[in-house]
Amino acid sequence: MAHQTHRRLFIAAAVFFLITSSYLCATRLYNASFIRGAKDDETKPSSPSPPKPVHVHLTDADLSMTYGSFRRPNMDGLTLMASLPDELVPTFENKRRLVIVGDIHGMDAVLETLLKKVDFDASRDHLIATGDMINKGPDSPGVVSRLMRLNASAVRGNHEDRILLSLAEAESQTGVSKDLSSADAEAHRGESEFLATGRKLSREQVQWLAKLPVILSVEPLRMFIAHAGLVPGVRPELQDPWAVMNMRTLIYPREDMRKNELKKTKRDSANNSTSDEAAPQSPPPTDLPSESEKEEEEEGETLESIAQKDAYTDREVAIPVEGRDGEKWANAWNRFQKRLKKSHRYTVVYGHDAKRGFRQERYTFGLDSNCVRGGALTALVVEGKEGGKGGFTHTVMQVNCK
Repeated sequence: MAHQTHRRLFIAAAVFFLITSSYLCATRLYNASFIRGAKDDETKPSSPSPPKPVHVHLTDADLSMTYGSFRRPNMDGLTLMASLPDELVPTFENKRRLVIVGDIHGMDAVLETLLKKVDFDASRDHLIATGDMINKGPDSPGVVSRLMRLNASAVRGNHEDRILLSLAEAESQTGVSKDLSSADAEAHRGESEFLATGRKLSREQVQWLAKLPVILSVEPLRMFIAHAGLVPGVRPELQDPWAVMNMRTLIYPREDMRKNELKKTKRDSANNSTSDEAAPQSPPPTDLPSESEKEEEEEGETLESIAQKDAYTDREVAIPVEGRDGEKWANAWNRFQKRLKKSHRYTVVYGHDAKRGFRQERYTFGLDSNCVRGGALTALVVEGKEGGKGGFTHTVMQVNCK
């Protein structure tokens, strides 16, 4: 028993000795290397201290913002873009014409009168409707029938879109849901007017409307036809379909955030009498050339070069809205086109904005002249321009609506 006790004491002492020796050895080696390193540092020239970081004050308005930078998701039953066949595009040589008509809204008798006034000839002319061909007026089926009979082109407007969506939802309902789809329920959902119009259309007419694109491109004339409008600076295939069918104005979130930040800074400065720093000022809008300034083919940028820029001004991030509180999108479109090379500029022909009525600007034509409310039905007649690649001439014709 005593022998085992002595053995345990010996083993414990050996372990203690081993640990202590290892610790002392390690600390001596570390101290020696530290001292040598310190002496070596004394003999070396001192290296310059790293530059102090520059702190830039960024606000929320300086953060990255994008719109139309990503391809839109696929939408069942909706065609975003289509191109007008080249054989229908007018040139100076073929003497063809495009007759582009604003919002018809079921006014078939007035449409017939307008086509007679422009001396429409199906053998040389091609008819295009800017959307909202149906609803509100007395004869939506008659309008669609006439357009189909004339092999017309058209784009989907917000009224076609609502009617098609309402019909699709009503047809998809079964069981209890179908029983609940009474006239009262449809009125509660705001669909009764659209369903009433849609149910007057034949199946062939509904199918024809469903195949219409949201944007029609007439590439040889550098022209887009859209019901409501397009966001400048965004490629057509990246446009939001809802916006193209519904937009009226653009809002600028970066600019609005900058204004709010400026107001906050001014309030803080007023409350802090010890601060001598002036409140940061919002950068002014870009000063763009006027309509009367001479245009040169090689001046300006391309859409691709603008999209690749890292820095954007406050007004280059625009969000389309249906209301009228922002900047009219057509004003922004015309301003943006003047930044581009002449060969990269496009004209947009649109409808939708009956309150503004007919509008003719450098790169936009607004054709909704509020026919269904007693205004006029407007046609833009486009012909090829002599010696002008991508150029066209135009005349405007109207008939009064009763």
